[in-house]
Amino acid sequence: MKCYISNQEVQFQEMEVNFLEGDGGEMQQVRVHPSVSYQQILGMGAAITEASAYTCARMSAERQKQLLALYFGAGNDYNFCRLHIQSCDFALGNYAYVEDAQDRELQSFSIERDRKYIIPFVQAALEQNPDIQFLASPWSPPAFMKTNGEMNHGGRLRQEYYQMWADMVARYVSAYQDEGIAIRRLTVQNEPAAVQTWDSCIFSGAEEAEFACRYLRPALDRAQHADVKINVWDHNKEKILERAAESFGVEGAQETIDGIAFHWYTGEHFDALAEVRRQYPDKELLFTEGCVEYARAAADNQVQHAEMYAHDIIGDFNAGMNGFIDWNLILDRQGGPNHVKNYCEAPVMCDVDADTIDVKLSYYYIGHFSRFIRPGARRILVSKYSPDIEATAFRNPDGSRVLVLLNRSEREVDFVLSTEGKNSGRMKIGKHSIMTCCWE
Repeated sequence: MKCYISNQEVQFQEMEVNFLEGDGGEMQQVRVHPSVSYQQILGMGAAITEASAYTCARMSAERQKQLLALYFGAGNDYNFCRLHIQSCDFALGNYAYVEDAQDRELQSFSIERDRKYIIPFVQAALEQNPDIQFLASPWSPPAFMKTNGEMNHGGRLRQEYYQMWADMVARYVSAYQDEGIAIRRLTVQNEPAAVQTWDSCIFSGAEEAEFACRYLRPALDRAQHADVKINVWDHNKEKILERAAESFGVEGAQETIDGIAFHWYTGEHFDALAEVRRQYPDKELLFTEGCVEYARAAADNQVQHAEMYAHDIIGDFNAGMNGFIDWNLILDRQGGPNHVKNYCEAPVMCDVDADTIDVKLSYYYIGHFSRFIRPGARRILVSKYSPDIEATAFRNPDGSRVLVLLNRSEREVDFVLSTEGKNSGRMKIGKHSIMTCCWE
C-alpha cells in the first residue's frame, strides 16, 4: 500500500506500507468494507471563468504551461469542470450573447466574447485531458428579458422570454460543441434564491422545474442535445431538501430533472444532503461551487483554508455527492478580476506583474482526492474509531482502493487500517494533516 501525506510542512510525502495477515485486533481501527458500495463518482475539478482564463493569458507562455499542468496534466488531474453561460461576477464585466429583444430567431447570437479567453483556455485544457466533462450554469439572462431590466441585482425572467432564453441556452451548447467543447450538464440558474450585486436572477423551485420541463428540455432536444442533463438549485445546502421537494413536485420534473447542484457558503449541512440522497436515489448530487471568501475566512490561515475544503469534500462524499467542482481555478493576487470587487482566494493565485505562481495548501488537499479517485469509482463503506479522524473511501473501476483520512486536531492520531482480512499494522496521521492510502 502506498500512502501520501500533506500538511503545512510537506506535500504528497510518500511512504510504503506492507499489509499484515489478520484484521489487526479491536482497538484504534479504521475499517474499510469494499463489498459495501454507494454512489458512483463522476469526477472532480473547478470552474473555468473568464477571470481564470484572463489571468492565465496574462502570464508568460512558460507559466501558462505550468498552470495547465497543475490542473490537467500530472498535477491534480481535474476531469469535471464548470463554465458560465454569459457573464458571472468573475467576468471582466456584464455581457450577453444576444442584446436585441426583438431577435427571437437569435440571428445575432454570438459567443465571440468567450473566444477571447475562455474557449482557448478550455481547448488547451482538453489537449491535456480530452476526457474532461463540462457543466455550464447561467448567472443571468440578458437584461431585456428580466423584470428589473439589468443583469445584476436579481430580478426575474419575464414569462414571455422563457422560450427565447431556453433557445439561447440550447444555442450555447451547440456553439460550444462547434468549438470542440461538449457540455454534458446544465444548471437552470446559479444561486436562484439570491439577489446579488452581480449577475443574478431569482427562480422559485417550481419556476425552475417549469422552465426545465416546459422550455429547456424541449429546446435541448430540438437542438439534438438529448444527452445533456439538467440540474436544479445550484445554491447552498441548508435549503436543499425543501427546494428539491418543491422542484420535483412539479408534473414531469421526475422525468426531466437529472440532478441537484449545491454550494457550501452557509455551512456543511451534511444531514440534509444525505436525506436528499435517500429521497432521490436516482438523481445526481453535484457540488458546483465553493471558495475561500475573504469576507469570512481568516486572511492567510492556509491550514484552515485547506482543511475547510477537505472536511467538506469528505462530508459531501459520505452524504452521497457524485461530483465536486471548486470555484475559480486561478485568480490574480488580488483575488480577481471581479467586476463588482467580490474577491476571493483560489487554490492557485498568480502575480501577473512578477509572472509568479502561488500554489496554496488547499490545492494539495483537493489533490488528495482528485489525483486518486477516478471517474466511475464507487464510494465504499469506511468506519473509524475516533472523531479526530475524518474518512471516506472508494473502489476505482480498475478495482484499486482509495482511502482519504483527515486529522484537523492538535494531536497526532494512531490507527490501524483493516480491510478484507488484512491490516496495516500501527500507523499515524499527524496533527493537521491529510493522508491518502492506495492499494489493489
